[in-house]
Amino acid sequence: MQTLFEAGAKIIRKLNERGFEAFFVGGCVRDFYMARDIQDVDITTDAKPEEVESLFEKTIDVGKVHGTIIVMAEGTPFEVTTYRTDGIYTDHRHPDEVIFSNRLNEDLKRRDFTMNAMAMAEDYTFHDPYEGREAIEKCEITTVGYASDRFGEDALRMVRALRFMSVLDFGIEEETGVAMTANAHLMKHVSVERIVTEFKKMYNGVALDQAKVKLVRTGLARHIPFFSEITDDDLLKSRVDDLLDELIVQVIRDPSLKGSLHHLKLSNKELHTVKGCAALHEALEKGDHPLEVSYSFDEDILERFAAANDQNHLTQQSSLLQKAQALKLSLPISSKKDLEVDGRDLMELYSSRSGPWIKECLNIIEREVLFGRLKNNHNDIIDWVKTHVKVESASIEIIE
Repeated sequence: MQTLFEAGAKIIRKLNERGFEAFFVGGCVRDFYMARDIQDVDITTDAKPEEVESLFEKTIDVGKVHGTIIVMAEGTPFEVTTYRTDGIYTDHRHPDEVIFSNRLNEDLKRRDFTMNAMAMAEDYTFHDPYEGREAIEKCEITTVGYASDRFGEDALRMVRALRFMSVLDFGIEEETGVAMTANAHLMKHVSVERIVTEFKKMYNGVALDQAKVKLVRTGLARHIPFFSEITDDDLLKSRVDDLLDELIVQVIRDPSLKGSLHHLKLSNKELHTVKGCAALHEALEKGDHPLEVSYSFDEDILERFAAANDQNHLTQQSSLLQKAQALKLSLPISSKKDLEVDGRDLMELYSSRSGPWIKECLNIIEREVLFGRLKNNHNDIIDWVKTHVKVESASIEIIE
């Protein structure tokens, strides 16, 4: 933490030497005051973007129009942003225009919460015009100025409040909470990708249960894709510590929700995990053989479902699940690709063309090998096929 500030202080000193103001700002100042780990450090200054670029050798233009230039110092990127005030927010997410300022207080005034509206000089003295330290001491999330104004400008701030509530174990100041309820309908203006990003952090927080209660009581959940279809009771009674686990639990409790997962725009891997756990639940409820369950599902799906089941009692077939997990390492094959024969071997054996019969035959071989009735050896499989499989007109008949 200290090293990051020391590297950032070199940037501040250089700006100061050229006659500009510069301060550490935002979340890094909050976390420094709270003695929390710091991942990155941001700097604010009255220097214009072009002036910042001219002062430093290694810079990256990531948003000059909004005043932000990345300055590289000791191999670390620092966002250096010009003091600014924001115009009106027509879309309830982004200001229609950005106006550069030469006053630090004006820049801090536009920020979301008082705990994030603090600046700190390179000598670690605080500039705290909106009493962010007092809010931190009270463990309270409160907006800078009128809460409805801040949420009307950027509706994502309401979800950020829930994230901070969970991660920091803070409460939400009463008027701020009232404003969240009054402005919940504005969530329709926020991209689901940004909501999911905040939710992932919220679900990893130490006070997730309290944040979920606030999510329900403010009515925000009713305006968020997928979550709007979950009953309040189901959302509050789940015991999870990860967003994907929440989705898994809810889809299993209400399979109709599976059709709404696409609204969250998850990655293919995340969708595979949620749908895989739902399919595993179906297999367990059907009472599929432990060998089939173990073979059909990846180890990470089995483990993920088992963890969610431990906390949420998703199935009565826990013993079947445990058997399937225990069998995973002793399976004779892990997929059909592991078979010592393939479709070309079968076509050569029967001097026949390709067709559906090959897949059907390989499925039968796969099952015989899986259940230990046939060794996964090329010659053994060919001999077994000669004895037990009859191919006629591109169809097969099993001879017992």
